[in-house]
Amino acid sequence: MSGASFTVAAPPEPRSAVQATPAAATRTFARRAEEVPAARRFVRNVLADHPAAFDAELLTCELVTNAVQHAMDAGRVTVGVFCRGTVVHIDVIDDGRAGLPHWREAGGHDETGRGFQLVNEIAERWGFLRERAGTCVWFEIAPPP
Repeated sequence: MSGASFTVAAPPEPRSAVQATPAAATRTFARRAEEVPAARRFVRNVLADHPAAFDAELLTCELVTNAVQHAMDAGRVTVGVFCRGTVVHIDVIDDGRAGLPHWREAGGHDETGRGFQLVNEIAERWGFLRERAGTCVWFEIAPPP
């Protein structure tokens, strides 16, 4: 595998998606806590009145926060938003090279450790890709029928 950076590209057309004009936007943020609300606003603006916009904002906020807190050697975080019909696909990419995303069990009084639990509960599907250029954590959601 080469050290080339990730290319954010629209995911393949889901079979169940309604045919509509795809919405796609990408923005890069500094890996700083102050940038998390800006990433959330970015997703809100791209998705506008999409019925899954609130959930997409919430999960993006969790994943960008994870990158800020745990990708210690990263300098930036890129958010890619892709919308086809009712399906929303979000990529959160950091350029860090150390560590892997991992699941944590949070207890009832823990203030952290629930990011992937939320993603797992709300997203239709999610996962991550790790390459030399960094890590991409992604998810797909759709509003209830």
